[in-house]
Amino acid sequence: MDSTQIITAMIFSCLGLMTLIILSKPIKFLLKTVVNAAIGCIAIMVLQTMGLPIGINYMTVLFTGLLGIPGIAGLLILCILL
Repeated sequence: MDSTQIITAMIFSCLGLMTLIILSKPIKFLLKTVVNAAIGCIAIMVLQTMGLPIGINYMTVLFTGLLGIPGIAGLLILCILL
């Protein structure tokens, strides 16, 4: 290997590493939102079996996905007040 190939490989390695570092936070946020939404759907199903009329739709899943447990509590409070 000559020096230009080594330098090119080093540049591409650095660019790949920088790309992974930049994309790690959005991927982590997306994964956390999906996990929170799944937990929220399960919690809403449990609340439905207890007799509370909270439907599972896009807005409730988005609400619980972004806020997590406080989102479920907010939906519960809205259900009781309305």
